[in-house]
Formats: sequence, structure tokens, C-alpha cells
Amino acid sequence: MAGNANSGRPPLPATVHQLRGDPSKKGMAALQAAAQAPAVPVQAPPKPDFLSPEGAQEWDRVTEALLALGWVSELDMMALASYCEAVGDWVRFRRKIADLNAEMEGDGDVQTFKTGAQQISIWRQLANDAERRANQAGALFGFSPVARRAMKALVPQGELFPNVPRDAADQYFS
Repeated sequence: MAGNANSGRPPLPATVHQLRGDPSKKGMAALQAAAQAPAVPVQAPPKPDFLSPEGAQEWDRVTEALLALGWVSELDMMALASYCEAVGDWVRFRRKIADLNAEMEGDGDVQTFKTGAQQISIWRQLANDAERRANQAGALFGFSPVARRAMKALVPQGELFPNVPRDAADQYFS
């Protein structure tokens, strides 16, 4: 037997089956329930006690919005903590760079050695890494315009043609 459980085309979402007139023969009520039900319950994970103060502040800032959109569950604690810690690190490193810029009159981003060689300072490298980690983890929650394109909020859109089937039924069966 060839293939495995991942072989073949991925299953289509229930909304696609609805738009195509239920070719799967699952029933429109079941498809509608599947389209509206989240895969996992929407719930904020408990805030970890190991977050830095800046990370904890970011956690408080984003969890309310993620709950309203239905984009977070209790299973997402590690991914959300990774994002919040990366943002906390970025804030701390940016503050350090600002302090160095104030002390060195605008040269906190460049490190100069005794030989005269220059390179990007370690604080700038750390800030760049924290920014990369925050962007990577934040994309899981739709924290960029590109990432939000693929996200689907739980806010109901409403029916496109709410009265058409009822009007058609009334016309023929009244």
C-alpha cells in the first residue's frame, strides 16, 4: 500500500463545501456547524510567572485582542510566551541602545575596537535577534498584515443572501 496518512489532497474546509452546494453529502446543517465551531476552545492561557516585566506587559496587551478575535486557546501558552519574551527583550535592548546613544552622542549602534575596527554593537545584534524572534512568533497570531491575510476571525460575517432561499420557498410552496 503506497502513501501514508498525509498522502493525497488536504480536506476542504466546510465553508468551501457549502459554497459548492454540499458535494460531500454531509448535510448543510453539519457543514454550517463545522464552519462556525472553532477547532479548539477559545480561552486565554494562564500567564506564565517566568515572563519579564516587559513580557508580562505585552501579554496583558495582546491577550484581550486575541480572545476577541478567537485566535488564542489554552494550548498556545508557549507560542504566546515566546512572542511576549521576544518583545520584552527587544524593548530592553532598544532602551539600552538609546542610553548608549545618549552617553556616546549617537554612536550606541556601532562598537569601535582599540584597533579602530568597527562593527554593529552587541546590543544592536541582540535587538535585531529579538525583533526577528518577535516577528516569527507574532506571525502565528496574525501580528503582521501579511500574517493576518491567512487568519480567520470568529466574528460572524452574516449571510450573503439571507432571504433568497426563504423567498424562493415562499414563492413555490405558499
